[in-house]
Amino acid sequence: MVTQRQPWHVVKPSKLHGNGVFALRDIPAGTRILQYAGKRLTPEQADALFPVNPDEPFHTFFFALSNGKIVDGGQGGNDSRWINHSCAPNCEGHENADGSRVFIVAMRDIPAGEELLYDYSLVIDDEITEELKQNYRCLCGAPQCRGTMIALQSDRSQAVADELREVAAELDAEMEQARKTPVSSKQKAADLKATAIKQAEKGKSDQDKDEDADSDKESSSEKGKKDKKSKKKKKEKAKNKDKNKDKKPSKKDKEGKKGKKDRKKE
Repeated sequence: MVTQRQPWHVVKPSKLHGNGVFALRDIPAGTRILQYAGKRLTPEQADALFPVNPDEPFHTFFFALSNGKIVDGGQGGNDSRWINHSCAPNCEGHENADGSRVFIVAMRDIPAGEELLYDYSLVIDDEITEELKQNYRCLCGAPQCRGTMIALQSDRSQAVADELREVAAELDAEMEQARKTPVSSKQKAADLKATAIKQAEKGKSDQDKDEDADSDKESSSEKGKKDKKSKKKKKEKAKNKDKNKDKKPSKKDKEGKKGKKDRKKE
C-alpha cells in the first residue's frame, strides 16, 4: 500500500498580499517544496494575455524560463502561484537541466508556520521609471527592501554573477565525479582488446625479426660451407699440382737420359 507524502506547505491568507503559502512543517534547507506549474506560453502569447486581471493590471502569475517559454500559473497552475514576493526571500526557483521546469526550493531551514517567499525579480523591457516601480511596489517590509518587485540593474548583475558561480560549481562537481567514476566494463574491454592487439603486433614483429635473423644465420652458414668447399678445392688443386710437379722430369734428368742414349749409339 502506497502512503501519500504529507505536503510541505499550506495555503492561507497572507498579511503581505491576498493568499500566501506557509510552511506546514519544518522544511530543511535545499528541500524542493513544489514545482511552479501552469500552461506554457511563448512571450508573444503572454503579451497578448496581459493584463490577466484588469482590476490588478500589474499582478501576474507568469514565471519566465531560461528556455524562452513562460509558465502561466493562472492556467492549470498549483499552489505555487500564491507564493508572495520578498526582497529577503527564504526560497528561490531552481530550473532543471534543459530549462523546461522550475521548482521552488528552500534557501535555508524554514520553521513551520513561516510564509514561503521568493524574489520575483521581474524583468521589464521598458525604461525603469519611478512610476513603473510603484506599479510593481513591494510590500515585504524587509530592511533591505528595494521598494519594487522589478529586478534593478544591480540586482540583475548580481543574479548573473550568482548564476555563473552556480554553473562553475556544477562543472567542478561533474569533473570531480568524472575523476572518481571507475572506467566502465565496456571501456575496460576496449582497453584490453587494444592491449592484446598491440601485444600480437609486437609478437609478430619479434617473430619477423627472429626469422630474419635465422635467414641471415642460414645465409652465413651456407656461405661458410661454400667458403670451406672452395678452400678444399683450392687445397686439393694445389696438392695435385705438387704431385704433378714431382712427376715431371727436370731438365737435368732429361739431359742425363739423352747422354745415356748417345753413349749407346757409340
